[in-house]
Amino acid sequence: MNIFRCVFVIVGTIIGAGFASGKEIFSFFFVYGYYGLLGIFLSCFCIFLVIYKSLFLIRKYDIVCYEDFLHVIIGNSFFRKFNIEKVFNLIINIFLLITFFVMCAGFSAYFKQEFGVNEFLSSIIISVFCYFILNKSINGIVFINSILIPLVIVILALLGVKSINSTHYIYESNNSFIWIFMALLYASYNCVTLISVLIPIKNFLKSHLDIVMVSLYSIIVICLLALIIFVLLLSIKGDISFIELPAVYASSSFGYVFKFLYGIIILASIVTTALSSAFGFLNNFSYDRDKYIIFNRCICSCSIFAPLIGFSNLVNNLYPIFGFLGLLQLFFILKCK
Repeated sequence: MNIFRCVFVIVGTIIGAGFASGKEIFSFFFVYGYYGLLGIFLSCFCIFLVIYKSLFLIRKYDIVCYEDFLHVIIGNSFFRKFNIEKVFNLIINIFLLITFFVMCAGFSAYFKQEFGVNEFLSSIIISVFCYFILNKSINGIVFINSILIPLVIVILALLGVKSINSTHYIYESNNSFIWIFMALLYASYNCVTLISVLIPIKNFLKSHLDIVMVSLYSIIVICLLALIIFVLLLSIKGDISFIELPAVYASSSFGYVFKFLYGIIILASIVTTALSSAFGFLNNFSYDRDKYIIFNRCICSCSIFAPLIGFSNLVNNLYPIFGFLGLLQLFFILKCK
């Protein structure tokens, strides 16, 4: 059961609002046609390597914080002279905090688009919910993910089967190289968020075989879910580049029941990633329980104003920027012996 709990936490960290809404799959993969499918496999392979190697290093050196992890992967390289560990640690904390705000903005965007609910009202709901779960630390994260992620997997599998007969042909992309870069970019910024969650779950793993199984099961689930959303987007006719939540739009064409089910996927994915990102920030930024609670109150209060930024703006503009920074971390992890 510990292996599956770890898998659910890892999957829940990656499939956030951008993933479940279809916005990430569209921007990083779908627009490149057949090459986009190859991009999904390449990206998932990179994420698998990062999960496996990071868990191995975290358990081997008994790493307890992100700065210690950076110390191990950077080693005595040239970059040590520039004190890059502290710079990277700061960047990661900023990214984790922004990701938390992105999830809150996505939560509000969904309720406004589908039900016309005031953005700030829905933002208050998720902020209060996250506050109480985060107060329980990693145990709260594991508990919520163990409930919501299996539900997401089952519903997405049903939608995948339903959408197969409604798909259109994948168009050809004229660019045969940029998909490689976008796949690496997608893997890199996801791994930025992922490391802070991998550190505390080391206590659930008892052997090297556990690490292998967690890494393998996690990436199989992530890859299958990405492919299902890719197929789901193929069921949409016309230009979908301006749709805020394309996967929700696609599922609505199958009827109210499937639209409702996909709404559960969106909300579950948002909540799990919001919690993982916020916990990663709090775990890195606060060194005792009192500071943890104070910072938890602060970030959850500030997240109420996340809808002012806009969900699509964050996914399309901010994520790729941090993806560039994440490429450097990806390089360090993969080269570490």
